[in-house]
Amino acid sequence: MIGIILMSHGQMAAGMLNSAKLFFGDDIAQIEALCLKAEDNPEQFDERIKEAVKKVDDGHGVIAMCDLLGGTPSNRSAYVVSDRVKVITGMNFTMLLELLGKRLSVEDLKDLDLEELMNVGRDGIKCLNDLLKG
Repeated sequence: MIGIILMSHGQMAAGMLNSAKLFFGDDIAQIEALCLKAEDNPEQFDERIKEAVKKVDDGHGVIAMCDLLGGTPSNRSAYVVSDRVKVITGMNFTMLLELLGKRLSVEDLKDLDLEELMNVGRDGIKCLNDLLKG
């Protein structure tokens, strides 16, 4: 199964994981949330990322999702980017739910369409006012 790492400034990653449990149950396998605090040392965060990759990767690859392009979580995750570890920035809950669903039927990272996954995240952004106008 594809491993997942959620990374954010503050508690966003933990909150997204907690919310995902409402849809997928309390025991979601191979997923970690890394929350960067103001007092965290970037080099120590590197180690947390590396440990999380080892923990969630069973040989089928890892998707790391970060809250913000150019922020510390995405910048520090650049050290683990490889063919087996893909990093996506600008994570949102729609994209996470899609990934959790997709990985139930897609065994390996190489079989996952990352562009489609990112498009699902983008397509989930709407102005409800405009939708209600019909």
